[in-house]
Amino acid sequence: MIETAGSRITTIVRFSGLKPPYKKIPPQWLPAYEAHIRVVERQVAVVAAWVLLITVVFYQFTHELRLAYRPDLWLTELAFRTPVLLSALLTLLAHYTGKPMCRSLYLLRVMGLSVMTMILALFLVHYNGVSADTYQITSGMVISFFGVAILSVRGLREWWLLFALPLAIFALVAWARGLALTEMLPFIFDPLVMMVIGIVMSEALRQLRAGEFLARQQLREQATTDQLTGLLNRRAMHQLLQQEHARAQRYETRYSLILGDLDRFKRVNDRYGHNVGDIVLQETARRLGSHMRAQDALCRWGGEEILMLLPETGLEGAKQVAEKIRLSLSDEPILAGEHCVPQTISLGVTSCHGRDDIESAIKRADDALYQAKENGRNRTEAIASPCSGPVSPNIRPA
Repeated sequence: MIETAGSRITTIVRFSGLKPPYKKIPPQWLPAYEAHIRVVERQVAVVAAWVLLITVVFYQFTHELRLAYRPDLWLTELAFRTPVLLSALLTLLAHYTGKPMCRSLYLLRVMGLSVMTMILALFLVHYNGVSADTYQITSGMVISFFGVAILSVRGLREWWLLFALPLAIFALVAWARGLALTEMLPFIFDPLVMMVIGIVMSEALRQLRAGEFLARQQLREQATTDQLTGLLNRRAMHQLLQQEHARAQRYETRYSLILGDLDRFKRVNDRYGHNVGDIVLQETARRLGSHMRAQDALCRWGGEEILMLLPETGLEGAKQVAEKIRLSLSDEPILAGEHCVPQTISLGVTSCHGRDDIESAIKRADDALYQAKENGRNRTEAIASPCSGPVSPNIRPA
């Protein structure tokens, strides 16, 4: 299928040199999948921010209710919880003001790291080797580890950042304080098990999201793509024509159409068979696509008819493109298995202003194609738009 401008967008992922875990996603869909993941991250970040804001405030002011009141540690706990509250408030502020200061991915990372820092620091503050005294903070670790795992929308590389790094620092601080990890293990065993469960569930959700995305993309492609040639189908081209015509009206520019029809294609099917005819259509689509710009569109308009949309292109520029296309077929026969099939194409060209209408433009291209057929085939004919008037000077040559 002809590459669109969107499929050429490259995504830069900061912090980690690892490539995103897009093993199931075809390369041409990676930009769309990246956009989908960013939407998911934005939604997860907002929900997580509200949950953290409510939960952390609740835990800070309910010590007596939870039978864990330590007046001497109230300010210490508040100090460790403040970064969590600030990261949650920053996320909500960015969302509800519509002015994001950074990507949701980084907000999720900040929230996850602040939660891990808070809960591990509170464990070290409260830990005294007595099960009853450490029960409350251990329960908090279970909840926190599971929640942070769910924040890991992108999978493996996020787990290393959100879990491996904080736990490694935690182990070093505990060792520096003379605490034996083997003695602390019974208290952090349940949180570690919950961390593993959370990671497994996070990965399962990631795979489900990828599967749903693939299913939607496949349905969308089937609805807009000709299965034989991989080109856009007529329905998809109509949508692009409407968008381009609206843009031409808004900015007072023009676009051009090229309608092509393979000459005596029925003879190819009759002589070589429909399988060879299919190969000829596929190779025609490939050769035509090689002369298209990223912003151009190419569709299978009918059986052996091809329609090309050339935005911001005048009539002369479109005629040049049409001649390149014609020569790409006439100068080199098409190899189809053991057959060498000579194939030519006739082309009708027209341009369209914003004051024109789509149906009239298509009719002019069809009339020009008819002239090319009448004048001997394997040629290009053009009919200018009857609309006149100044045109924006940003017309680019095709």
